[in-house]
Amino acid sequence: MGHFQTDPLPKKHVIHETTRSVRVWLARFRVISWIVLFVITLQCLPALAQQTKKLPAAEKIVDNYLKAIGGKKQASSIRDATYDWTIQLKDQPTGAARIQIKAPASQRSELTIGNAQTISAANPRSAWVRGVDGELRTLTGPEAANAKLQAALDVAHLIDYKKANVLARVVSLDNSAAGPAYVVEFSSRGGARLRYLFSTTTKLLVGIQDDARKTVTWLEDYRKEGNILEPHVFRSNPLGNNELTFQLQQVSYNSGLPSTVFDPPRSVETLDVTTLLHEVSSYQDAVEKRVTEYSFLQKATEREIDGKGVLKKETVKVFEVFPVANRAPIMKLISENGVALSGDRAAKEDKRVQEEFLKAERDKDKLAQKQEQRRAEQQRKRAAQSEQEGDVEISKFLMVCEFVSPRHERFQDRDAVVFDFRARPGFKPGDRAETLISKLVGVVWIDPVDKQVMRLEARLAEGFKMAGGLLLSLRPGAGLVMEQTRMNEGIWMPRFMQINLSVKVLLFGGGDINQTIEWSDYKHFSADVDSYKLGVPKTEETPGKKP
Repeated sequence: MGHFQTDPLPKKHVIHETTRSVRVWLARFRVISWIVLFVITLQCLPALAQQTKKLPAAEKIVDNYLKAIGGKKQASSIRDATYDWTIQLKDQPTGAARIQIKAPASQRSELTIGNAQTISAANPRSAWVRGVDGELRTLTGPEAANAKLQAALDVAHLIDYKKANVLARVVSLDNSAAGPAYVVEFSSRGGARLRYLFSTTTKLLVGIQDDARKTVTWLEDYRKEGNILEPHVFRSNPLGNNELTFQLQQVSYNSGLPSTVFDPPRSVETLDVTTLLHEVSSYQDAVEKRVTEYSFLQKATEREIDGKGVLKKETVKVFEVFPVANRAPIMKLISENGVALSGDRAAKEDKRVQEEFLKAERDKDKLAQKQEQRRAEQQRKRAAQSEQEGDVEISKFLMVCEFVSPRHERFQDRDAVVFDFRARPGFKPGDRAETLISKLVGVVWIDPVDKQVMRLEARLAEGFKMAGGLLLSLRPGAGLVMEQTRMNEGIWMPRFMQINLSVKVLLFGGGDINQTIEWSDYKHFSADVDSYKLGVPKTEETPGKKP
């Protein structure tokens, strides 16, 4: 929080400077020296206190906040709410705003200034904005993650944030624009990160910092609405550098807002998503065969994050990946944590890769036979499905999910069809796969010309257990993001994937997985051992911009 944070002097330095100043003044004056000593001491007290006082736990700060606004019971009774505001710019009326929320994690904001209107919203599946130009844009990356995290936190008034697999830690005690405040950072394992400021005196939430969306919001003038305290004034900069002041005019609770309020506007009335997905599935086999003709760089980043959202360790490895017919590709490690392999380690890696190629050459007939058996088995399974059902996995997905707000957007400088997905209302899963799919929500971007998935986001809206959690248990929030890019020759290749989840296996084992994989530097490659030539390891090339 750059301009909010203060960097106190180290304790020893403060004491040394205080003592030195006192000696100087005593040598010159007597009575005045005591006054100066008193002033210097008062100035140093905040710095000394910040160095020595232990910061409270995030859970304690949130509990105090809930008590201050009226209690956990009163806050949790609000299932939806609509807030109407007037907007002022430099003390002059300039427009109006409406903010709507709905449990468990949906939020929508409409700002009208003159003839211009902007709308932004987030729900458990997606986050989107429609600007003054009327263009709809589904958010990705940190913008989307932060929007969904803030919706979940604000709608729930921070109640039970841990059950939603949200992490929290107290960053500092700051002298903010609203006075002394504890800075609590809330984060998700998927990369969302927001800082909430809580007054040390009133215990109320007084500020929110969102670096991804470049906004800072200050909350003021808490007064009672119904059985809960609500801020009646907030100041924010949603339009850039011009800070706007919002004044609450009225609020209504539990009016039964429909979930459709928070869905992106539907822009493709006649789109047949089912047919489109079948076409995507039929194109996939041909694409997968082409993928095996390319070598590429693969950058894998693994992170260890503790229970408060602090990064404990990060390991980055870069590989050259070479396709081999009828088996998994061969991977050659070329750098680790930014340092290229050299000397004996590089020589050993070259030797290992060469031996793996030779083994693949010796076993190529056996590998081809096994691959043919696998293809035959896959064809047998597909033949068992009716022509209408098509691919088994697609069929389950279509049976379990409904598709929300199909729409046209621009993505990667190409036209895209975008839609959210969620379980059909009232769907009763018949097996384990259907149960897992029914707990997923997300959004898909598809190139309607090439019939390729451009981007896919999926997350677990609810926890998933096998054998009541005895065998496996996944916490809510587990997520997958995958993105592909179009090559000059028209083929689509993987570009980015991120996976994060918290899993427990057999009651005792398990842990957290947070991994990002980036692919780049695709080159056509003949999958024969003769095509691999030993040489100086390549230096890592910077992959494309992350989503």
